[in-house]
This record gives sequence, C-alpha cells and structure tokens, in this order.
Amino acid sequence: MSNQTSRKLVNQFGLSRDIPSPIKREVRKRCGFGCVVCGSFTYQYHHYNPPFRTARFHNPEGIILLCSNCHARVTKGLLSNGTVAKAANNPKCLEQGFSHFPLDIGDHFPLIHLGTTTFIGNPTVIKAFGNRLLAIDEPEEIGGPFRISAEFYNRKGHETCRLVENEWQGFSSNWDITGVGEVITVLSASGDIALRLRTISSNNEFLIEKLNMFYRGFRIILNNKGLTTTYLPDGRMWFQLGGATFVGNEAAIVLE
Repeated sequence: MSNQTSRKLVNQFGLSRDIPSPIKREVRKRCGFGCVVCGSFTYQYHHYNPPFRTARFHNPEGIILLCSNCHARVTKGLLSNGTVAKAANNPKCLEQGFSHFPLDIGDHFPLIHLGTTTFIGNPTVIKAFGNRLLAIDEPEEIGGPFRISAEFYNRKGHETCRLVENEWQGFSSNWDITGVGEVITVLSASGDIALRLRTISSNNEFLIEKLNMFYRGFRIILNNKGLTTTYLPDGRMWFQLGGATFVGNEAAIVLE
C-alpha cells in the first residue's frame, strides 16, 4: 500500500475509516438499519458530527447511515447539515418501523431454495393456517416482474421482516440486521440468527440459507447443513427436508 493510499484511509488525526464492529452495530440499531433520510436498507456510514476529517475517534452518536444517493447529495451540498441533523434525531426507519429496498425479480418464475430443498413453479412455498408465509404471484402486467411476498419470524414468534411484492422490509425492532453483498442476515441477539437469505438477481434465485422461526406453535429450523426441520406444537419432529425438489405444487409446504 502506498503512502498516498494510506493517507486517504486516515484523517489528519490518524483516525482510520474502518469503524469497529460494535460501534457499527450501535449505529445501525440507532438508525433503524437504514438511511436516516429515506429509509433505504442500502447504506453507508457517515460521520456527520463532527465530519470525518475533524473526528478524533469514532463516536457512534456522531455517525449515521445514509444511502449512496443521500450521501452524494450531502457531499454536493444538496442536502443541508440541518436536514441531516434533523433526520439523525428522527430516523426515517424508526418513524416507519422498518428499512426497505426493492428486490430485482425477473419476468420469469423465480427459483426458490430453502436450504438444499428447491421449489420450481410453486405459487405458494409455505402456507400456515391459510396464511401464505412465502409465496410468488404472477406479474401484474405483461413483461412485468414476478412478485415475491413473505413473512419471517424469530424463535420467539416475533415478526422480524417481510417481503411485500418484491420490497424488503426489515423491522427496526430487531437486535441487528446486516447486508453484505447479496446476503441479508437478521439477528435476534448476538449469535442468534433468525434469518439469512441471499438473492441472486442474475439467475432470478432466492435462497434462504438459515432460519429459526416459530409460528403459531410450529417451529421451523434450517441448519448449516441445509436441512429444514419442522416441529409440531407439542415439540415432536414432524418432517425434515433436504435435497428435495418440489415442482408445480399449488402449495408445497402446508402447516395446519
């Protein structure tokens, strides 16, 4: 690494741009896991009070989340410090209860993976007590995208996030939500992963990689080996899925 590059990574006081993980989580939680101005889940960390160039340490109270668009507006002077400060004190995500961003779903039926189990052409992947917990609807108009909707809960039965016709909504009440590349991880506590999902827009695929969910007495656990186990309300194991393929079922998994 050249000295010129090194200078770009630190400010005049030698403070690195790398923010420690615990401080990042504190900032994410305080901002509701999204841009404080518009609520977008795709964000960057922004030192606003004081700005990074004059900061001597990473103060979580002086760092906020801004999406790239809002961040660019701040940099160009199109978004005032007063507006940013007001949004920092009343983040959009906390106001509406969730952060959000649109999924890029194509105009052909998406491929759904629940661990190592694959669902092809299933309008309803999981249905419980008449409620479609994971479902795909056809485009509203010719040439439009297929629409994924879903509800996800943690092991205590609290809803953590949802998909509403291709819009991701991650609730601000969670302990933490992170997004790295194609992967979104929802945590109910440190090390307690309620959901990890991956979207591969290039292949029109939607992958649930880990799940620990409780819904109206039923528990669904997807482990690191890709096996999905469903337990009955009395605690007995009902069925386990792994390596299976469901094709064309109106409702693939039905919990009643």
